[in-house]
This record gives sequence, structure tokens and C-alpha cells, in this order.
Amino acid sequence: MIKRVDLMMKNDNRMNLLEVHNQKEYRVVRQKEKRRHTIRARIKLVKRVILTGTVIGAGIYLFSMWYFRELPMKEMYELDRNRVTEAVAKIIRPLTYNEVGFDMYSEYALLINISNGRVLFEHQADVQTFPASVTKIMTVLVGLESGNKDDAVTVRADFDELFRSGAMQSGFRYGEVRTLEEILYAIMLPSGAEATWALANHVAGSYEEFVNLMNTRARELGMLDTHFVTATGLHDENHYTTANDIAILLEYALTIPEFRAIFTARTYELESPNSLGSTMNSTLFAFAPRTIFDGGEILGGRTGFTTPAGRCLASLATDGTDEFILITFKAPGQEANQIAHILDALMIYEYFLEGQISE
Repeated sequence: MIKRVDLMMKNDNRMNLLEVHNQKEYRVVRQKEKRRHTIRARIKLVKRVILTGTVIGAGIYLFSMWYFRELPMKEMYELDRNRVTEAVAKIIRPLTYNEVGFDMYSEYALLINISNGRVLFEHQADVQTFPASVTKIMTVLVGLESGNKDDAVTVRADFDELFRSGAMQSGFRYGEVRTLEEILYAIMLPSGAEATWALANHVAGSYEEFVNLMNTRARELGMLDTHFVTATGLHDENHYTTANDIAILLEYALTIPEFRAIFTARTYELESPNSLGSTMNSTLFAFAPRTIFDGGEILGGRTGFTTPAGRCLASLATDGTDEFILITFKAPGQEANQIAHILDALMIYEYFLEGQISE
């Protein structure tokens, strides 16, 4: 009886061991099956992604081939590149005289938005020409950088030569003592040639040495196409500049508050009257029919005229947000049209600042 029980227990143990073994094998099989199922699912997903991408790519390709069916691939590339180049060029480069819808008197012109540095319009801006009294922008700049406004300046000038040349004067007499500030305003506003001589002798000891200072300053500013022979702007074949160079000069000078005040002044009251009175007037504001135009206002400027140079103007304007400088040279100088340079400025400013190209 005992032997039979032992035998039965042994048989039960064998059955249990077999059952455990079968359960482990089953779990291994199930795990392997799960892994195979996961792998198959992932493979299917990858296939679907590849198929979808292939279909989309083929669709894009077929559409592009239909859309550009008349253009070979090389021409398509050149077309796109040329379109981009033309668009960028229109944004960056200035308009030229042949591209604008107006006629002007001046033979040379340059308009710059000095608030962002963009050149908006240019016509022969790098061609050398005669600047006439626009020269006095440099004259005043050198004077400002060489002294103090309260310095006493004795007027010494070759008045006989000034009368013979027909140079404009501001009313000072030989030997008269004025402040440097009065002299500088007399140079900029009424374009006083005798004041220019007085400044030159005061700053440099001689007129010729002062002109050397002007040329040195021009080179320092990068005015590479400019050469000064006179401080007044009276004609000399070797006295020349370009609209580009005067723009460089004016843009720099306007960063100096004292220069800006002189350049934009309409009038100036002398401490005591000279031979022409106590009030000096800007030649620009005295002759301009108006200074407000559609889109902005002219803030200041320096005019110039000799027969070879024609009528010249370097001016500053604003549209209420940005500031602009315009340089124009060689407008006709006939007596019948003494303000051709000012009319050009009003027209050019209005064309660009009214909203067409000023952005």
C-alpha cells in the first residue's frame, strides 16, 4: 500500500513538472509571437509612410512638370534666379533719371535717406563738377572744428578782388571785429565772401593755408573726387567735387549740433548791425517759393551759383519721420529762372517723400 502511494506521488510530481515546463515554453512562444507581431506592424507602418511619401512626391513632380511643361529645368532655375535678382535690385538700388516720371533742370543729382542710409535717386552723382558756394559747407565745418563760437575774429579780406569777382558779401567792413559764430552764420546764410576770408585768416593765418585744411579734411572724410582751390567757391577749373562727395560731407556735418543749427537757420540776428543791417537771411529761404511740399518740408540748405557751375543746392528735408539730403548741381542760371535748383529740390522731394519710394 505504501509503495502504491509513493508511486502515485512520483507520477503526480512528473505531471506537475511537465505542466510547469509546458507553461514556460508557452510563455516563451507567446513572447516570440508578440515580438514578431510588433515587427510586422512596424514594417507595415514604414511601408505605408514610404508609399505615402512616394505618392506625394510623384504628385508634386507631375504637377511641376505640367505647370512648367514649356520650360526646361535649366531655364526654370535661371528664371527664378533672375526674378529674385531683379526684385532685390529694385529694392536696394537707387532709381535713375531714366526711370523716374519727371524732368529736372539740374544735370547732377543725389537723394539719400540719411535715417537709414538708403540712396533713393541718383543722376551722374559720381561725375566731377563745379560746386560754387556749396563749397561753404566745408568752409563752415573747418571753422567750427577749429575754434570757439565766442572767439574774436578780425575781418581781413581782399575786398578789391571780391568786388571784381562779383562775390556775394554779408556787409562786414575791413578791420571789423566779430565773433566766430557771427562769421559762420554770415558765410552760410547770405554767403558772405568777406566773412569766408576773415575765417580763413583767423583759423589758418592765410587764405591758402585754410584751403589746404579744407582739402585735408576732405581726404579724411573720404571725399576722393574733390579738390578745393577756394574757400568761397568762386570758379577755378581745379576746384571741383561730385554730388556723392558733398553728400558725404553734409551727412557728417549734420551730426554736429552747431553745424545743424547754422545750416537750418532761416535768419540770424547780429549782436550789432553791420553795413547791411542786423538781420542776415538764408539765400535758400529768401528765394524759395515755398519750403513745405506734399510729403514733407525742407529744413535747410546752402545754395550756390557761378556761370560755369550753374545753380547748385545742398539741402536737408524731412517727411516727419526720416531725414533726407538732396544734392543738385548745374541747373540753368539765367536771370529769368533764378530758382531752377530750388524747383528741382521741391519736385524731387515731393516725388519720393509723398509715399512712392520713401519706404
